[in-house]
Amino acid sequence: MLLTCAATFVWIFSPVTCATLRDVENLYQVLQNRSEYDRHIVPLIDQNQKLFVDFSLMLSASDIEFIEVENKVRIRVDVETLWRDENLHWNASDYGNLTELQIQGDWVWRPDTLIRIPQRGEGMDQILEGDSKELDMVLYDNGMVFRHTTLTVSLFCSIDTTDFPFDEQTFTFILSMQTLGSNLEYTNSSACLHNPLDDGNPRWSDLRVSNVPVRDYPDLKCTVSMRRKPLFFVINIILPVVFLGFLEVLVFLIPADAGEKLSYAVALLLSYSVFVSFVADNIPEDSDHVSDLFYYITIQFFLGAFIIFCTTLQLRLYHRDDEKDIPCFYRCIVKFVSIILCREMKGKNNKVKCSTKEVGDNQKETADPLTVPNKDPPTKYRKTSRVMRRMKTKTDLKDRPQGLVPTGNPDAEVKKLTWHSVSSATDFLLFWVFLSAQIVLNLWFFYPAYKAQ
Repeated sequence: MLLTCAATFVWIFSPVTCATLRDVENLYQVLQNRSEYDRHIVPLIDQNQKLFVDFSLMLSASDIEFIEVENKVRIRVDVETLWRDENLHWNASDYGNLTELQIQGDWVWRPDTLIRIPQRGEGMDQILEGDSKELDMVLYDNGMVFRHTTLTVSLFCSIDTTDFPFDEQTFTFILSMQTLGSNLEYTNSSACLHNPLDDGNPRWSDLRVSNVPVRDYPDLKCTVSMRRKPLFFVINIILPVVFLGFLEVLVFLIPADAGEKLSYAVALLLSYSVFVSFVADNIPEDSDHVSDLFYYITIQFFLGAFIIFCTTLQLRLYHRDDEKDIPCFYRCIVKFVSIILCREMKGKNNKVKCSTKEVGDNQKETADPLTVPNKDPPTKYRKTSRVMRRMKTKTDLKDRPQGLVPTGNPDAEVKKLTWHSVSSATDFLLFWVFLSAQIVLNLWFFYPAYKAQ
């Protein structure tokens, strides 16, 4: 117990030796002024031995910037290198127990690094020239040297924007050690992320980095994959275009005599040019990988143009002179629409049937729920039932397009039809045709994107 207390007392009150500014300056002068040191020679006392150099690459999402219009990506990578310099070691006790020293690496041997792009086929790889920023090197008393370098380069790559803005981009580059020699061996080469959970890039997410050492070469092949964040483009491009497409269909619900039918359709059609220019500013001018969004907007544009054509034709029909005969084609359209409307009314009231018999006082009466079979009902009930049937018949006829009055005489039917009724039936038919086209078009565009997500 006494020995333990004595040892503790000696340890507490013993003088502590620490490095001073003078110690750092002396060590720096000694290391830098060594006459036998040459930064151009591999730092090995025995040149027949091998010098092992460990290097690694680190990347983060905020260090990547895609420039889609120019087919270019700008990256900033951090390269860390570690090796042992046998000429740069010292006794720590001679310099106030100083075990590490930060220096500028101009006079110290170091392996050079560069980034290049692999070429397809037998072409030479492209060496990229970029900005290189080297931080202070750290020397340790056992001769180990740690170097941290930041490389900023721009890569030219083929950006596939077919699925824009739900696309995923991938590019590849090679981190190569430029300093070669038979007595150099590069080990433990790897690529990783600074922070795998880092989401510092406002446009890209799901950053993935895979690395494969190149056989027989001190190179590291890195493949980076990123997924675009589509929310900005969905809100500013896709949703407005979808709404414009459905708004165009509403032109067939505007009355022909309102005066704004054609101008409404033209105004919506011109709005597509704004979104086309917006998309063109964010993707490259590439004919090999045309975005599906371009096809979608183009189809919407042609649908809008066809709607204007149909609206113009419908207005000409509406303002045509009633003395002109109605061709069989238009009569078929009116009959088809009348059949559809009759089926809808039949679903509401089973007593209303689509008949070609003349509606009037001479029409054959059906059994009235107020009458008793095989017996003559009271006079007041019979009169009341006739009035109710006439009111019901007039109400059902009002729900049909203008001029669609069933009659048993074909000649009378032709006389009853007017060009206004043809225009009304055409509006009804075109509304459902273009509404169905919009639904099919949006399912074709959005379902694959939703399935991919």
